[in-house]
Amino acid sequence: MGHYQTPEAAYWAFLETFNARDAAGWAGVNSWPHARVSAASDNVVHWRPPSRVFANAEEYLSAPLWEELEATGWVRSESLQPRVVQSSANTAHIAGGWTRYRADGAAIASNRIVYVATRTTAGWGLQAQFKLDSFTEGADFSAEHQAALAAIDRTMDALAAANVDAWTATFHYPLIILFGPGEVQVIEDTAAMREGHGAWCAEGLPISHESQVVQVGANGASVAQTLTRGDFSFEQLFLVAQRDGAWRPIAISAIV
Repeated sequence: MGHYQTPEAAYWAFLETFNARDAAGWAGVNSWPHARVSAASDNVVHWRPPSRVFANAEEYLSAPLWEELEATGWVRSESLQPRVVQSSANTAHIAGGWTRYRADGAAIASNRIVYVATRTTAGWGLQAQFKLDSFTEGADFSAEHQAALAAIDRTMDALAAANVDAWTATFHYPLIILFGPGEVQVIEDTAAMREGHGAWCAEGLPISHESQVVQVGANGASVAQTLTRGDFSFEQLFLVAQRDGAWRPIAISAIV
């Protein structure tokens, strides 16, 4: 279980323990259950399925990893400087990522990730990773940027209309939702979304929102949002994914 004094400390420890091939230390950066969600499709990511929730360190470390990476020539990774885009006393959304390198210093691949850090009595740990898995340095992702914002607008329009069927159809499934430390939900389909959260949508409260793309790639984007609904305002972050040409949220983390 994560035990760090700050969200940023947990972020740096994640790559430091990874580079050290320290399996126990790497898993120890996380808080459980731990969600790993990719915007890429199943045939792109090197681990499957793209959305997975790990109950504990044993599950997290059950598949070999370093051997697979070393076969590509990988020797180390370097982290981006972390940027906390939303935070509270118990939750932080950290925009970051990494680049993998060979021994000769050549870059193999880069990724952009929002890490969801949460604080328990033990300290800060990483509750989730929202991964683009489709990032290329210097590429023009302006069209994808707009597609992600349009996907969020469709979700918000259906919520404002209190149209439960339309709202549940604006997401990809399985949908991962985080509600703070230790609170990770997996919503398998529209029926489960309607049963679990349909009454909330049906309240029909007036809404307004400000949404901003934090990270974007070929098949996904992380979008930070401030949502005002009735008299209540809160912050949340969406991972929006492109599946078969359709851009929809595939994961949500609320700041609590």
